[in-house]
Amino acid sequence: MRRTFSIGAKWTLRYVAVMLITTSIFAYFVYERAEDRIRKDAGLLAELQLAQLIAYVDAHPDAVEEWRVFAERQAQGADPELRVGIQLFEPDGRPVAAVGAAGLMTIPLPPQVVLGKTDPEIREVDVGWGYPYFVLAGRGVHGAVQVMIYSRPFARTAGGIRDSFLSALPVLALITAGFGYLLSRGSLRPIATITRTARRISTRQLDETIPTTGSGDELDELAHTLNDMLTRIREGVDRVRQFSVDAAHQLRTPLTAMHNQLDVTLAKERTPAEHRLVLADLLLQVDRLSETVNAMLRLAQSEGGLDTSHSVRVDVDPLLEDVVDFFQALADERGVELTVEAESKGAVRGDATWLHQLFANLIHNAIQYTPEGGRVDVSARPSSEELVVRVRDTGPGMTESDREIVFARLQRGSAAPAAGEGLGVGLALAREIARAHGGTIEVESVLGAGSTFVVLLPLADPLPPE
Repeated sequence: MRRTFSIGAKWTLRYVAVMLITTSIFAYFVYERAEDRIRKDAGLLAELQLAQLIAYVDAHPDAVEEWRVFAERQAQGADPELRVGIQLFEPDGRPVAAVGAAGLMTIPLPPQVVLGKTDPEIREVDVGWGYPYFVLAGRGVHGAVQVMIYSRPFARTAGGIRDSFLSALPVLALITAGFGYLLSRGSLRPIATITRTARRISTRQLDETIPTTGSGDELDELAHTLNDMLTRIREGVDRVRQFSVDAAHQLRTPLTAMHNQLDVTLAKERTPAEHRLVLADLLLQVDRLSETVNAMLRLAQSEGGLDTSHSVRVDVDPLLEDVVDFFQALADERGVELTVEAESKGAVRGDATWLHQLFANLIHNAIQYTPEGGRVDVSARPSSEELVVRVRDTGPGMTESDREIVFARLQRGSAAPAAGEGLGVGLALAREIARAHGGTIEVESVLGAGSTFVVLLPLADPLPPE
């Protein structure tokens, strides 16, 4: 199994890497600046020596011996580690004296100095002594001078700065690693809390939430996102549990009745005609079970949300007219006047089959609760960015307790027309279909004066002009 590093260890290593890179760049910059500064200091020292010597040569023309004596004093008075060397030349460039370190080596005078020009800048000359010499030449009226200074003291100073940085890097790495570990550990503490909480959460314990620190940072945002996800999971689990309870409740009674009926039938000999009657009754029970299962599956499917692959532009006016035409025969049979006024000229995005089911459930429910001689009016109107569909009946209306359970599954109002008619899932299914399409259903009811179900659905974007 491959060993992996924790996030804290990775962050610590990154802290150390960034520190080392940053410090190295800074050290290189400081070293370059120090080396440049030291070179300038060496040049300044050489220029000072050169100016004094040229001034002495010009003040004592043709006094070569005096030049040499003065040059020796200058060389001996300098720091021994500088190993100062001085060369003296005639105006034509012929050497006349070499004192100090210059007596051990010969460095030719630059041609431009012989021609009467000053040496443009200090030169580095390698004489094989391990470190180069800084050499600066110049001339006066009566002669030329060349000053040499050993670069080792200056190089050691720059090297000391470099070595100080290099020796400090391991210490800085350890200090950074320690602080990085503490910082990463403190920063990742909320993640450890999230992990512990998530491990405690199960399908039997979904009420717990991920704690937040209140800092509003990315980890708080992660905790809020996980809590939102847990809320959706909790709602899904609740729906599954409710579906299981509803299914057991709806299936238990008819299955028990069928079992008892078969038990009684098999208890004694019966004629073929009696068996046929029993089988016909069982067939009706099976049909009712099938209707119950299909209705509950449609409800569960609608709660899962709308499949975007089935979302199309649906014109509501012709859809309502089709639904009303379908229920016209049932309304005539019950003596209920069914009308439709669909003039919205509006469309919604959604599943045409589901929308048909939504309005069919509302209209069927209205016909069921409307007494003979009553009316059911269906209308569609646009309103701002929504399409408003109203299904109004002149039935008995609802009590306050009925309005509270009107959209509850497997619940039927106190004014239900027949004890065995309907499963109590039609309005619950209608509400879930409306929610799946981004809409809502509201109910307005006056006891004794009828009810109105108002469906609000977001309008689809208008079609581009041809």
